[in-house]
Amino acid sequence: MRQFFSWRIWAAVAALVGLVVMLKFVLPASATKPAVSKGVVDRHIDFMSLVYVVRPAPDFVIHDGVVIGTADFVIDGQRTMHIAEGTFGDISCDNYQEVGRCVVVADLLGDAVVWFSLVPVAPGLRINAPPIIALLDGGFVRLQNGWVAKLAASVDRSCSQQTGSLAEFVRRFGPASTTVIDLSKQRITIVKCSADVKASG
Repeated sequence: MRQFFSWRIWAAVAALVGLVVMLKFVLPASATKPAVSKGVVDRHIDFMSLVYVVRPAPDFVIHDGVVIGTADFVIDGQRTMHIAEGTFGDISCDNYQEVGRCVVVADLLGDAVVWFSLVPVAPGLRINAPPIIALLDGGFVRLQNGWVAKLAASVDRSCSQQTGSLAEFVRRFGPASTTVIDLSKQRITIVKCSADVKASG
């Protein structure tokens, strides 16, 4: 018992308390909390189609990238994609309740929609998508918005300056280019560089 009250024990306890206080109040928050990644989440596109009509429930809305309420996307006479509450998604297609105005791209798990994006349809039943930022294995690429999509066997590189390969195109013109997805082929078929883009090397 006498040893417990020795000055050495009290000094050790005081040092331990001081260390705890320093870790809690002196070190910056970033040193004690794990870093949070703010990168774009990969969205693998399993399905894409023109939407004949969107039938939203009265309370359908997307808040912070998550669906509140429900909606049905009528693809054709035999297929309807049901969007359940809690599904991740976004809509960039204006007046999406008009007939044949939008295209849906989706990441599926069986028949369930994990994530979707409703985007405007471009002439020729195409999607004008963001630039390619990475070439992946198996003929896939990652787009700037996180979409992971499949390349066609041959991709047309539309640009006033020629490039020897898709990889060179992405390296030189990628950030300001447009990626074109052909709905009939379910593939990326064209990449276009902007008219005012200058090669970076």
